[in-house]
This record gives sequence, structure tokens and C-alpha cells, in this order.
Amino acid sequence: MGTVILTRLAAPFGMWETHAPEPMADTPDMMVTLCDHWRSCSSGSEIPQAMDFTPVALRNMAGNLALVDLRLGVDHARYLWAGPKLVELFGSPLTGRLLSHCYSGQTLKEVREAYRRMLSVAGPVFSDRRFRVFRKKLGYHRLLLPLLDDRHEIGFAMLMLLPKGELRSAAEWRVLEMELDLAQALRSLD
Repeated sequence: MGTVILTRLAAPFGMWETHAPEPMADTPDMMVTLCDHWRSCSSGSEIPQAMDFTPVALRNMAGNLALVDLRLGVDHARYLWAGPKLVELFGSPLTGRLLSHCYSGQTLKEVREAYRRMLSVAGPVFSDRRFRVFRKKLGYHRLLLPLLDDRHEIGFAMLMLLPKGELRSAAEWRVLEMELDLAQALRSLD
């Protein structure tokens, strides 16, 4: 009986994620433009150098971008720079922070897996992530683009994140964190 009650309590929650090397049907135009710019910076089939692909060169979308340092591996990935819209969405400065100082638990695992996926395909990874918390529907579109370092290895990633649904800032979504954590805990009991 306890499991039935827990299942019913967890039912108003959900999470779905889709990944693709090409834009999906509802991928925002800004994200497609960024990926096209990344491809135009490529010389043949080679991934662009980080220095050739900077937020300064992408001023109209820089607020939704972050540059992530992967040279020490995904487990030690660090935000080198994050645009103001991402900072507002996260709720505190990201620049200079390790992923492990920004996220924990399942979220950290999922964020690291996204970067590992990008490294394994050595190309763009579009993600569509959706959540349901009671009646609130939220989520984001994410694009990860690999960039070469001075050793001609993938040492950086350009991240674009565009929120979906009603929530646009940390002040709006952090209040739902407790409910998401509760749902996750309830699901782990099944």
C-alpha cells in the first residue's frame, strides 16, 4: 500500500530528455544560427579553434552562452565565462566555477553525461529537456559545441541554453527544487 501512495504522489512529476546531432523540430532559430556559425568556422571537417569562436563574435546571443573548459576532463570541467541570461537563470555567478560546485547528485551526473556525449560524437549535441512539477511545465533547449584548444584537442565547449515554459530565472524555478528532489526520492523507493 505504501508503494501505491508513493507512486500516486510522484505521478505529477516527470522528466524527458532527447538528444540529437542535428536541430530538432522545435529547436529555436537562435540555436540553429549558432550551430551554423560553428560549422562555418570549421576548416573542412575539423572542429573550430576556441579562439575563432568567441562570445564577442556572437554578441546578439552572448547572454545565453557559456564557455566551458574541459582540458582537465569532464570531472574537472569549469565555466570560463557565462552570459548574463545564464547567470540569471542559475541564480549566481558561474564564471570560474567547477560544474561540481554548481550542481550535485543526479543533476551533476546528467550535466557531465551531456559533455561526455558531446566529446564522444566530436560534434554538436542538441538536447531538449522537459520537466513537469505538478501543473508547471518547464525545461530548456541546450546546444553543446566542441572547440579545439591549442593542442588541437577538444578542450572547450560552447554551451547555449534557452529556457522553455513559464520559468526564466532562478527565483522562479528554485522553489520547485524541493518538489523535484522529493519526486526523485520517491521514485528511488520503487
